Amino acid sequence: MTDVIKGARLRFAPSPTGGLHPGNARIAVFNWLFCKKYNATYVLRIEDTDLERSNQDYEKSIISDLKWLGITWDEGPVRQSERLERYNELCSLLIEKGWAYKCWCTDEELDAERAAQLKAGKPPRYSGKCKKEQNKNGEYAIRFDVDRFVAEFGAKIEFTDLIRNKNGEKLSQSAKGMGDFVIMKRTKTPTYNFAVVVDDMDMKITHVFRGEDHISNTYRQIMLFEVIHKLTGTEKLIPAYGHLPMLLAPDRTKLSKRNGGIPIYEYRANGYLSDAVFNHLAFLGGIYWDLTEDGARSDLVNKFDYSNAAPSACVYDLAKLESVNSMFITKKDTTELKSLLIQENLLPKDIACFYDDNALEGVLTVSKDGAKTLVDIHRALEMFINIDVEKSLFDNFSEEQKELFNKVKTLVSKTPENVTGNKWKEFKLELPNVSDLKGGKLWKALRVIFTGKEFGPPLDNIMFHMSPKVLKTRIDRYV
Repeated sequence: MTDVIKGARLRFAPSPTGGLHPGNARIAVFNWLFCKKYNATYVLRIEDTDLERSNQDYEKSIISDLKWLGITWDEGPVRQSERLERYNELCSLLIEKGWAYKCWCTDEELDAERAAQLKAGKPPRYSGKCKKEQNKNGEYAIRFDVDRFVAEFGAKIEFTDLIRNKNGEKLSQSAKGMGDFVIMKRTKTPTYNFAVVVDDMDMKITHVFRGEDHISNTYRQIMLFEVIHKLTGTEKLIPAYGHLPMLLAPDRTKLSKRNGGIPIYEYRANGYLSDAVFNHLAFLGGIYWDLTEDGARSDLVNKFDYSNAAPSACVYDLAKLESVNSMFITKKDTTELKSLLIQENLLPKDIACFYDDNALEGVLTVSKDGAKTLVDIHRALEMFINIDVEKSLFDNFSEEQKELFNKVKTLVSKTPENVTGNKWKEFKLELPNVSDLKGGKLWKALRVIFTGKEFGPPLDNIMFHMSPKVLKTRIDRYV
Protein backbone atom coordinates (compact mmCIF):
# COMPACT_ATOMS: atom_id res chain seq x y z
CA MET A 1 0.00 0.00 0.00
CA THR A 2 2.88 2.38 0.75
CA ASP A 3 4.13 2.15 -2.85
CA VAL A 4 0.64 2.92 -4.19
CA ILE A 5 0.48 6.22 -2.36
CA LYS A 6 4.12 7.24 -2.65
CA GLY A 7 4.40 10.99 -3.03
CA ALA A 8 0.85 11.56 -1.78
CA ARG A 9 -0.29 15.11 -1.00
CA LEU A 10 -3.26 15.78 1.25
CA ARG A 11 -4.94 18.94 2.44
CA PHE A 12 -7.00 20.00 5.39
CA ALA A 13 -9.12 22.95 4.36
CA PRO A 14 -11.24 24.53 7.11
CA SER A 15 -13.43 27.59 6.58
CA PRO A 16 -12.85 30.36 9.16
CA THR A 17 -16.58 30.89 9.70
CA GLY A 18 -16.53 29.35 13.18
CA GLY A 19 -14.35 27.39 15.56
CA LEU A 20 -12.83 23.96 14.95
CA HIS A 21 -15.52 21.49 16.01
CA PRO A 22 -15.05 17.73 16.64
CA GLY A 23 -16.27 16.71 13.18
CA ASN A 24 -13.74 18.86 11.36
CA ALA A 25 -11.04 18.11 13.92
CA ARG A 26 -11.56 14.42 13.25
CA ILE A 27 -10.90 15.07 9.54
CA ALA A 28 -7.70 16.93 10.45
CA VAL A 29 -6.55 14.06 12.68
CA PHE A 30 -7.33 11.45 10.00
CA ASN A 31 -5.36 13.34 7.35
CA TRP A 32 -2.43 13.86 9.74
CA LEU A 33 -2.26 10.16 10.60
CA PHE A 34 -2.35 9.29 6.89
CA CYS A 35 0.50 11.69 6.14
CA LYS A 36 2.66 10.44 8.99
CA LYS A 37 2.03 6.78 8.15
CA TYR A 38 2.72 7.08 4.42
CA ASN A 39 5.21 9.95 4.47
CA ALA A 40 2.79 12.19 2.61
CA THR A 41 2.73 15.99 2.42
CA TYR A 42 0.15 17.78 4.59
CA VAL A 43 -1.14 21.11 3.21
CA LEU A 44 -3.15 23.50 5.37
CA ARG A 45 -5.53 25.60 3.27
CA ILE A 46 -7.86 28.26 4.62
CA GLU A 47 -11.05 28.46 2.54
CA ASP A 48 -12.01 32.05 3.29
CA THR A 49 -13.86 33.19 0.18
CA ASP A 50 -17.12 33.61 2.10
CA LEU A 51 -16.58 37.33 2.60
CA GLU A 52 -19.54 37.85 4.92
CA ARG A 53 -18.85 35.01 7.35
CA SER A 54 -15.06 34.55 7.26
CA ASN A 55 -13.25 36.00 10.23
CA GLN A 56 -9.52 36.25 11.01
CA ASP A 57 -10.19 35.52 14.67
CA TYR A 58 -11.74 32.20 13.67
CA GLU A 59 -8.70 31.43 11.52
CA LYS A 60 -6.37 32.13 14.45
CA SER A 61 -8.55 29.97 16.68
CA ILE A 62 -8.51 27.06 14.22
CA ILE A 63 -4.73 27.21 13.80
CA SER A 64 -4.27 27.44 17.57
CA ASP A 65 -6.49 24.39 18.12
CA LEU A 66 -4.63 22.39 15.46
CA LYS A 67 -1.32 23.19 17.13
CA TRP A 68 -2.74 22.27 20.55
CA LEU A 69 -3.80 18.89 19.15
CA GLY A 70 -0.26 18.39 17.89
CA ILE A 71 -1.27 18.53 14.23
CA THR A 72 1.53 19.95 12.10
CA TRP A 73 1.58 20.71 8.40
CA ASP A 74 4.25 20.85 5.71
CA GLU A 75 2.85 23.65 3.56
CA GLY A 76 0.64 26.62 4.30
CA PRO A 77 -1.49 28.04 5.53
CA VAL A 78 -2.57 28.94 1.99
CA ARG A 79 -5.54 31.32 1.90
CA GLN A 80 -8.05 31.27 -0.91
CA SER A 81 -8.60 35.00 -0.47
CA GLU A 82 -5.02 35.49 -1.71
CA ARG A 83 -5.67 33.45 -4.89
CA LEU A 84 -8.61 35.35 -6.40
CA GLU A 85 -6.60 36.33 -9.47
CA ARG A 86 -5.98 32.65 -10.24
CA TYR A 87 -9.67 31.77 -9.97
CA ASN A 88 -10.62 34.64 -12.26
CA GLU A 89 -7.96 33.58 -14.76
CA LEU A 90 -9.40 30.08 -15.12
CA CYS A 91 -12.99 31.32 -15.01
CA SER A 92 -12.22 33.64 -17.96
CA LEU A 93 -10.71 30.70 -19.81
CA LEU A 94 -13.88 28.64 -19.28
CA ILE A 95 -16.00 31.52 -20.61
CA GLU A 96 -13.70 32.08 -23.58
CA LYS A 97 -13.86 28.42 -24.58
CA GLY A 98 -17.62 28.19 -24.14
CA TRP A 99 -17.68 26.06 -20.98
CA ALA A 100 -19.18 28.75 -18.76
CA TYR A 101 -21.48 31.74 -19.23
CA LYS A 102 -22.82 34.80 -17.47
CA CYS A 103 -26.10 34.58 -15.56
CA TRP A 104 -28.02 37.75 -14.70
CA CYS A 105 -30.88 36.04 -12.87
CA THR A 106 -31.76 37.65 -9.55
CA ASP A 107 -32.42 35.64 -6.39
CA GLU A 108 -36.12 36.42 -6.78
CA GLU A 109 -36.19 35.06 -10.33
CA LEU A 110 -34.35 31.90 -9.29
CA ASP A 111 -36.71 31.37 -6.34
CA ALA A 112 -39.75 31.77 -8.62
CA GLU A 113 -38.31 29.31 -11.17
CA ARG A 114 -37.57 26.79 -8.44
CA ALA A 115 -41.04 27.12 -6.94
CA ALA A 116 -42.70 26.61 -10.34
CA GLN A 117 -40.67 23.45 -10.96
CA LEU A 118 -41.55 22.01 -7.58
CA LYS A 119 -45.21 22.82 -8.09
CA ALA A 120 -45.09 20.95 -11.39
CA GLY A 121 -43.53 17.96 -9.68
CA LYS A 122 -40.16 18.43 -11.31
CA PRO A 123 -36.76 18.42 -9.57
CA PRO A 124 -35.47 21.99 -9.22
CA ARG A 125 -32.62 22.89 -11.55
CA TYR A 126 -31.55 26.03 -13.35
CA SER A 127 -33.24 26.33 -16.75
CA GLY A 128 -30.22 27.84 -18.49
CA LYS A 129 -32.24 30.75 -19.83
CA CYS A 130 -29.30 33.18 -19.64
CA LYS A 131 -27.11 30.99 -21.82
CA LYS A 132 -28.33 32.65 -25.00
CA GLU A 133 -28.36 36.22 -23.61
CA GLN A 134 -24.75 37.14 -23.00
CA ASN A 135 -24.87 40.87 -23.80
CA LYS A 136 -26.92 42.25 -20.89
CA ASN A 137 -25.75 44.83 -18.36
CA GLY A 138 -25.68 44.57 -14.57
CA GLU A 139 -24.28 42.21 -12.00
CA TYR A 140 -23.94 38.60 -13.01
CA ALA A 141 -22.74 35.23 -11.77
CA ILE A 142 -20.85 32.66 -13.86
CA ARG A 143 -22.36 29.21 -14.45
CA PHE A 144 -20.75 26.02 -15.71
CA ASP A 145 -22.40 24.54 -18.79
CA VAL A 146 -23.43 21.05 -17.74
CA ASP A 147 -25.17 20.29 -21.04
CA ARG A 148 -21.93 20.77 -22.96
CA PHE A 149 -20.12 18.53 -20.49
CA VAL A 150 -22.69 15.78 -21.05
CA ALA A 151 -22.32 16.16 -24.81
CA GLU A 152 -18.53 15.81 -24.75
CA PHE A 153 -17.83 13.59 -21.74
CA GLY A 154 -21.07 11.71 -21.24
CA ALA A 155 -23.67 11.93 -18.48
CA LYS A 156 -22.33 9.31 -16.09
CA ILE A 157 -19.92 10.59 -13.44
CA GLU A 158 -18.38 8.04 -11.10
CA PHE A 159 -15.57 7.61 -8.64
CA THR A 160 -14.32 5.03 -6.15
CA ASP A 161 -14.74 6.23 -2.59
CA LEU A 162 -11.78 5.08 -0.48
CA ILE A 163 -13.99 4.76 2.61
CA ARG A 164 -17.26 3.51 1.15
CA ASN A 165 -16.22 1.38 -1.81
CA LYS A 166 -14.11 -1.40 -0.33
CA ASN A 167 -14.97 -4.01 -2.97
CA GLY A 168 -14.16 -2.16 -6.17
CA GLU A 169 -17.63 -0.71 -6.75
CA LYS A 170 -18.10 3.00 -7.49
CA LEU A 171 -20.38 5.85 -6.54
CA SER A 172 -22.07 7.34 -9.59
CA GLN A 173 -24.53 10.02 -10.64
CA SER A 174 -25.94 11.33 -13.88
CA ALA A 175 -24.99 14.89 -14.78
CA LYS A 176 -28.24 15.38 -16.70
CA GLY A 177 -30.25 16.27 -13.63
CA MET A 178 -27.80 18.71 -12.13
CA GLY A 179 -28.46 21.91 -13.97
CA ASP A 180 -25.82 24.51 -14.75
CA PHE A 181 -24.17 25.40 -11.44
CA VAL A 182 -22.55 28.64 -10.32
CA ILE A 183 -18.74 28.76 -10.25
CA MET A 184 -18.31 32.50 -9.68
CA LYS A 185 -20.64 34.59 -7.55
CA ARG A 186 -21.91 38.06 -8.32
CA THR A 187 -19.36 39.28 -5.76
CA LYS A 188 -16.59 38.08 -8.13
CA THR A 189 -15.54 35.44 -5.63
CA PRO A 190 -15.45 31.73 -6.51
CA THR A 191 -17.91 29.19 -5.20
CA TYR A 192 -16.66 26.35 -3.05
CA ASN A 193 -16.70 23.76 -5.84
CA PHE A 194 -14.73 25.89 -8.27
CA ALA A 195 -12.13 27.17 -5.80
CA VAL A 196 -11.28 23.74 -4.38
CA VAL A 197 -10.80 22.26 -7.85
CA VAL A 198 -8.41 25.02 -8.86
CA ASP A 199 -6.57 24.70 -5.55
CA ASP A 200 -6.37 20.91 -5.59
CA MET A 201 -5.12 21.02 -9.19
CA ASP A 202 -2.49 23.70 -8.55
CA MET A 203 -1.35 22.09 -5.27
CA LYS A 204 -1.25 18.63 -6.88
CA ILE A 205 -3.44 17.12 -4.18
CA THR A 206 -3.61 13.34 -4.62
CA HIS A 207 -6.00 12.32 -1.83
CA VAL A 208 -8.97 14.12 -0.31
CA PHE A 209 -10.47 12.83 2.92
CA ARG A 210 -13.45 14.85 4.12
CA GLY A 211 -16.98 14.54 5.51
CA GLU A 212 -19.71 12.60 3.76
CA ASP A 213 -21.71 15.81 3.32
CA HIS A 214 -19.34 16.56 0.41
CA ILE A 215 -20.23 13.50 -1.65
CA SER A 216 -22.68 15.46 -3.81
CA ASN A 217 -19.99 18.11 -4.41
CA THR A 218 -17.55 15.51 -5.68
CA TYR A 219 -19.46 14.92 -8.93
CA ARG A 220 -19.39 18.61 -9.83
CA GLN A 221 -15.73 18.83 -8.92
CA ILE A 222 -14.85 15.88 -11.16
CA MET A 223 -16.64 17.62 -14.04
CA LEU A 224 -14.59 20.77 -13.49
CA PHE A 225 -11.36 18.79 -13.23
CA GLU A 226 -12.04 17.08 -16.57
CA VAL A 227 -12.70 20.33 -18.42
CA ILE A 228 -9.91 22.42 -16.88
CA HIS A 229 -7.35 19.70 -17.55
CA LYS A 230 -8.54 19.53 -21.15
CA LEU A 231 -8.30 23.29 -21.62
CA THR A 232 -4.95 23.79 -19.91
CA GLY A 233 -3.27 20.68 -21.23
CA THR A 234 -1.92 19.90 -17.78
CA GLU A 235 -1.38 16.39 -16.51
CA LYS A 236 -4.72 14.90 -15.62
CA LEU A 237 -4.72 14.42 -11.87
CA ILE A 238 -8.04 13.99 -10.13
CA PRO A 239 -7.65 13.23 -6.41
CA ALA A 240 -8.75 9.96 -4.89
CA TYR A 241 -11.68 10.76 -2.60
CA GLY A 242 -12.68 9.28 0.72
CA HIS A 243 -15.72 10.50 2.64
CA LEU A 244 -15.80 9.95 6.39
CA PRO A 245 -19.16 9.56 8.12
CA MET A 246 -20.74 12.27 10.21
CA LEU A 247 -20.35 12.29 13.98
CA LEU A 248 -23.54 11.64 15.94
CA ALA A 249 -24.51 12.01 19.57
CA PRO A 250 -25.09 8.81 21.59
CA ASP A 251 -28.82 9.08 20.85
CA ARG A 252 -27.96 9.08 17.11
CA THR A 253 -28.94 12.74 16.68
CA LYS A 254 -26.80 15.57 15.35
CA LEU A 255 -24.11 16.81 17.72
CA SER A 256 -25.15 19.84 19.73
CA LYS A 257 -23.54 21.89 22.47
CA ARG A 258 -25.02 19.71 25.20
CA ASN A 259 -23.44 16.53 23.84
CA GLY A 260 -20.06 17.68 22.63
CA GLY A 261 -20.62 19.87 19.58
CA ILE A 262 -18.40 22.67 20.87
CA PRO A 263 -15.14 24.12 19.50
CA ILE A 264 -11.91 22.37 20.45
CA TYR A 265 -10.72 25.39 22.43
CA GLU A 266 -13.63 24.84 24.81
CA TYR A 267 -12.45 21.28 25.45
CA ARG A 268 -9.09 22.75 26.37
CA ALA A 269 -10.73 25.30 28.67
CA ASN A 270 -12.76 22.51 30.27
CA GLY A 271 -9.61 20.68 31.27
CA TYR A 272 -9.21 18.04 28.57
CA LEU A 273 -5.72 16.99 27.53
CA SER A 274 -4.75 17.32 23.88
CA ASP A 275 -3.60 13.70 23.70
CA ALA A 276 -6.97 12.49 24.99
CA VAL A 277 -8.95 14.55 22.49
CA PHE A 278 -6.63 13.54 19.63
CA ASN A 279 -6.82 9.83 20.47
CA HIS A 280 -10.57 9.85 20.94
CA LEU A 281 -11.02 11.43 17.51
CA ALA A 282 -8.53 9.01 15.97
CA PHE A 283 -10.39 5.97 17.29
CA LEU A 284 -13.75 7.00 15.83
CA GLY A 285 -14.84 4.77 12.98
CA GLY A 286 -13.17 1.59 14.18
CA ILE A 287 -9.76 2.18 12.62
CA TYR A 288 -8.01 0.64 15.61
CA TRP A 289 -9.08 -2.65 17.11
CA ASP A 290 -5.86 -3.78 18.80
CA LEU A 291 -4.89 -0.59 20.66
CA THR A 292 -6.21 1.16 23.76
CA GLU A 293 -7.30 4.80 23.55
CA ASP A 294 -4.62 5.92 25.99
CA GLY A 295 -1.88 4.58 23.73
CA ALA A 296 1.09 6.49 22.37
CA ARG A 297 0.61 8.58 19.25
CA SER A 298 3.47 6.74 17.57
CA ASP A 299 1.46 3.53 17.92
CA LEU A 300 -1.52 5.19 16.27
CA VAL A 301 0.65 6.19 13.33
CA ASN A 302 2.21 2.74 12.97
CA LYS A 303 -1.16 0.95 13.12
CA PHE A 304 -3.04 3.41 10.92
CA ASP A 305 -4.81 1.97 7.87
CA TYR A 306 -7.37 4.20 6.18
CA SER A 307 -9.12 1.17 4.68
CA ASN A 308 -10.19 0.12 8.19
CA ALA A 309 -12.39 3.22 8.56
CA ALA A 310 -16.06 2.30 8.77
CA PRO A 311 -18.46 4.04 6.36
CA SER A 312 -21.32 4.10 8.88
CA ALA A 313 -22.01 7.01 11.23
CA CYS A 314 -19.74 7.33 14.28
CA VAL A 315 -21.00 7.99 17.78
CA TYR A 316 -19.16 10.77 19.56
CA ASP A 317 -19.46 9.93 23.25
CA LEU A 318 -18.45 12.55 25.82
CA ALA A 319 -18.52 9.97 28.61
CA LYS A 320 -15.97 7.91 26.70
CA LEU A 321 -13.80 10.99 26.13
CA GLU A 322 -13.92 11.73 29.86
CA SER A 323 -12.78 8.19 30.57
CA VAL A 324 -9.89 8.49 28.12
CA ASN A 325 -8.94 11.87 29.58
CA SER A 326 -8.93 10.38 33.07
CA MET A 327 -6.57 7.63 31.90
CA PHE A 328 -4.13 10.19 30.50
CA ILE A 329 -4.27 12.22 33.72
CA THR A 330 -3.58 9.11 35.80
CA LYS A 331 -0.47 8.40 33.72
CA LYS A 332 0.97 11.87 34.29
CA ASP A 333 3.55 12.26 37.05
CA THR A 334 3.28 15.28 39.33
CA THR A 335 5.93 17.24 37.44
CA GLU A 336 4.06 16.85 34.14
CA LEU A 337 0.78 17.61 35.87
CA LYS A 338 2.10 20.78 37.47
CA SER A 339 3.43 21.94 34.10
CA LEU A 340 0.05 21.31 32.44
CA LEU A 341 -1.85 23.12 35.17
CA ILE A 342 0.45 26.13 34.90
CA GLN A 343 0.16 26.11 31.11
CA GLU A 344 -3.64 26.11 31.31
CA ASN A 345 -3.69 28.66 34.16
CA LEU A 346 -5.31 26.11 36.49
CA LEU A 347 -2.71 25.93 39.24
CA PRO A 348 -3.82 28.27 42.07
CA LYS A 349 -1.31 31.08 42.15
CA ASP A 350 -1.05 31.21 45.95
CA ILE A 351 -0.51 27.50 46.48
CA ALA A 352 3.24 28.04 46.82
CA CYS A 353 2.52 30.16 49.90
CA PHE A 354 1.46 27.03 51.76
CA TYR A 355 3.36 24.14 50.16
CA ASP A 356 6.99 23.69 49.12
CA ASP A 357 7.82 21.51 46.12
CA ASN A 358 7.85 18.28 48.11
CA ALA A 359 4.55 19.04 49.82
CA LEU A 360 2.97 20.12 46.52
CA GLU A 361 3.90 16.78 45.00
CA GLY A 362 1.77 15.05 47.62
CA VAL A 363 -1.09 17.53 47.17
CA LEU A 364 -1.11 16.98 43.41
CA THR A 365 -1.08 13.21 43.85
CA VAL A 366 -4.17 13.43 46.05
CA SER A 367 -5.93 15.96 43.82
CA LYS A 368 -5.62 13.93 40.64
CA ASP A 369 -7.20 10.88 42.26
CA GLY A 370 -10.43 10.20 40.36
CA ALA A 371 -10.13 13.43 38.34
CA LYS A 372 -11.61 13.34 34.85
CA THR A 373 -10.26 16.72 33.77
CA LEU A 374 -7.67 19.30 34.77
CA VAL A 375 -10.57 21.43 35.98
CA ASP A 376 -11.44 18.65 38.44
CA ILE A 377 -7.88 18.80 39.75
CA HIS A 378 -8.13 22.58 40.06
CA ARG A 379 -11.30 22.22 42.13
CA ALA A 380 -9.62 19.62 44.33
CA LEU A 381 -6.64 21.92 44.84
CA GLU A 382 -8.99 24.59 46.15
CA MET A 383 -9.49 22.42 49.23
CA PHE A 384 -5.82 22.86 50.02
CA ILE A 385 -5.71 26.64 49.69
CA ASN A 386 -9.20 28.12 49.48
CA ILE A 387 -10.00 30.13 52.59
CA ASP A 388 -13.42 31.24 51.32
CA VAL A 389 -16.11 29.09 52.86
CA GLU A 390 -19.24 27.64 51.29
CA LYS A 391 -21.30 28.37 54.41
CA SER A 392 -24.48 27.04 52.87
CA LEU A 393 -23.07 23.54 53.36
CA PHE A 394 -23.70 23.92 57.08
CA ASP A 395 -27.40 24.72 56.67
CA ASN A 396 -28.42 21.07 56.90
CA PHE A 397 -26.17 20.17 59.83
CA SER A 398 -27.94 18.39 62.68
CA GLU A 399 -27.49 19.57 66.26
CA GLU A 400 -24.93 16.80 66.84
CA GLN A 401 -22.98 17.86 63.76
CA LYS A 402 -23.03 21.50 64.87
CA GLU A 403 -21.73 20.43 68.26
CA LEU A 404 -18.96 18.46 66.54
CA PHE A 405 -18.05 21.55 64.53
CA ASN A 406 -17.73 23.70 67.67
CA LYS A 407 -15.44 21.20 69.35
CA VAL A 408 -13.29 20.78 66.23
CA LYS A 409 -13.07 24.52 65.78
CA THR A 410 -11.74 24.99 69.30
CA LEU A 411 -9.14 22.27 68.77
CA VAL A 412 -7.99 23.45 65.35
CA SER A 413 -7.85 27.12 66.34
CA LYS A 414 -5.35 26.24 69.07
CA THR A 415 -3.26 23.49 67.48
CA PRO A 416 -4.09 22.88 63.79
CA GLU A 417 -0.91 20.84 63.41
CA ASN A 418 -2.48 18.18 65.69
CA VAL A 419 -5.12 17.41 63.06
CA THR A 420 -3.00 17.18 59.89
CA GLY A 421 -0.06 15.18 58.61
CA ASN A 422 1.10 12.29 60.77
CA LYS A 423 -1.15 13.53 63.62
CA TRP A 424 -4.30 12.82 61.59
CA LYS A 425 -4.37 9.14 62.61
CA GLU A 426 -4.12 10.08 66.27
CA PHE A 427 -6.93 12.59 65.84
CA LYS A 428 -9.17 9.90 64.36
CA LEU A 429 -8.55 7.66 67.35
CA GLU A 430 -9.70 10.47 69.63
CA LEU A 431 -12.95 11.09 67.75
CA PRO A 432 -15.10 8.89 70.04
CA ASN A 433 -14.12 11.26 72.85
CA VAL A 434 -15.08 14.27 70.76
CA SER A 435 -18.47 13.21 69.37
CA ASP A 436 -21.04 10.43 69.54
CA LEU A 437 -21.57 10.66 65.76
CA LYS A 438 -20.57 7.64 63.71
CA GLY A 439 -20.42 6.49 60.08
CA GLY A 440 -21.62 8.75 57.30
CA LYS A 441 -22.98 11.49 59.56
CA LEU A 442 -19.58 11.83 61.20
CA TRP A 443 -17.37 11.69 58.12
CA LYS A 444 -19.60 13.82 55.91
CA ALA A 445 -19.59 16.51 58.57
CA LEU A 446 -15.81 16.34 58.99
CA ARG A 447 -15.29 16.59 55.22
CA VAL A 448 -17.35 19.79 55.08
CA ILE A 449 -15.64 21.21 58.17
CA PHE A 450 -12.09 20.48 57.02
CA THR A 451 -12.35 20.98 53.24
CA GLY A 452 -15.32 23.29 52.76
CA LYS A 453 -16.71 20.85 50.17
CA GLU A 454 -19.09 17.90 50.14
CA PHE A 455 -17.09 15.72 47.78
CA GLY A 456 -13.51 15.01 46.86
CA PRO A 457 -10.64 12.55 47.25
CA PRO A 458 -10.47 10.34 50.38
CA LEU A 459 -10.40 12.50 53.48
CA ASP A 460 -7.45 10.57 54.95
CA ASN A 461 -5.31 11.55 51.95
CA ILE A 462 -6.43 15.16 52.09
CA MET A 463 -5.73 15.61 55.78
CA PHE A 464 -2.32 13.96 55.57
CA HIS A 465 -1.19 16.65 53.11
CA MET A 466 -3.26 19.60 54.37
CA SER A 467 -1.39 22.72 55.48
CA PRO A 468 -2.18 23.48 59.16
CA LYS A 469 -2.15 27.19 58.27
CA VAL A 470 -4.82 26.71 55.59
CA LEU A 471 -6.92 24.58 57.92
CA LYS A 472 -6.81 27.12 60.76
CA THR A 473 -7.68 30.03 58.48
CA ARG A 474 -10.61 28.11 57.02
CA ILE A 475 -11.98 27.06 60.42
CA ASP A 476 -11.60 30.56 61.86
CA ARG A 477 -13.67 32.00 59.02
CA TYR A 478 -16.65 29.77 59.71
CA VAL A 479 -19.45 31.54 61.53
